[in-house]
Amino acid sequence: MENTLRTINGVYYSIMMLAVLSAVIVFTLTFMNISTLNIAENSPVGRTFSSLLIIYILISIPLSMWLFYKNTKKWQQLPDKFTKFNAYKKASIIRLWIVGVGLIASVVLVYFMRSNNMMYCALISIIGLYFCKPTANKMIKELDLDEEDI
Repeated sequence: MENTLRTINGVYYSIMMLAVLSAVIVFTLTFMNISTLNIAENSPVGRTFSSLLIIYILISIPLSMWLFYKNTKKWQQLPDKFTKFNAYKKASIIRLWIVGVGLIASVVLVYFMRSNNMMYCALISIIGLYFCKPTANKMIKELDLDEEDI
């Protein structure tokens, strides 16, 4: 169980570090006045990117959490704890990356579009990632583990 949690936590903090690194790069590029591709928020391309990201975030976060919940109910019935832990680890990593992609894309689009909407999308993704953060108690509860399984 500890190995599974360590792996999932590693992915969680890697996603957070990528988001922070993206934010630092965006901050640096913005305040150094480095001119790159600038997408106007009201242009067709800007509206398309903005709409796609908002739709992605609004669909991916609840859907990934619902599918994960649905699968944990199936995994509770598995007799082998090794199989439970591997399935949980794989699905947790997938769920983290699905939500994390929205966060990183939001941070990058903040720079290219200079849009406050993308900041809100990043905030929503951070909150979604917070609810995906793996802990031992959460894993015990979701997999309905006994004392001997721990």
